[in-house]
Amino acid sequence: SAESGIMEGQVIIDGWNAHPEWDKNDDGIIQYVLLKGEPGHPDAEARTTFVIQTVNEAGIQTEELELQTGMWDSAKAKDLMDNWYAKHGDAIELVIANNDAMALGAIASLKANGFFGADGKFMPVVGVDAIPDAIAAIKNGELVGSVLNDAANQGLATFELALNVASGKEVLDGTSWTLDDVKAVRVPYVGITLDNISIAEES
Repeated sequence: SAESGIMEGQVIIDGWNAHPEWDKNDDGIIQYVLLKGEPGHPDAEARTTFVIQTVNEAGIQTEELELQTGMWDSAKAKDLMDNWYAKHGDAIELVIANNDAMALGAIASLKANGFFGADGKFMPVVGVDAIPDAIAAIKNGELVGSVLNDAANQGLATFELALNVASGKEVLDGTSWTLDDVKAVRVPYVGITLDNISIAEES
């Protein structure tokens, strides 16, 4: 959970450094709104904490304009984004979501407010999960990036380790996996942007 927040933070850092125009008021501070998952849920709590911590540790200042739970839900996220944009308008420089469903809900709201259209009005939005609709939104220029929970390699690790155990071999024999201090195999998350979207498409 922490790693997914860290990777989302890195997607933001890379985008912010590459696109000075995201800083609409030229104050060097990211004014953001954050769509949080279910309160108390480990993923929601860790992603919310570590995404901002990671950005700040990179030397980028942040200012929270709004943070509310969207309960992982697109429709709820759209309603929140409608309200936030009505309140703050273009003072919002970045939308952070704990998952892609909420990110896509925010994008739907922003589209209704004239973003991502022919006039080039843009708002950076980031999510987590790299679901198919999010991958499409990245390709369409509506979502800056997401974080892949690498199911393909999780499945591969499970298969390879189980096969070794069933064959009476050492659990890691002939694999590239390692065990951590609690004897777990950790399959890293992957930050996904247009630059490496093929990784998500192949998973």
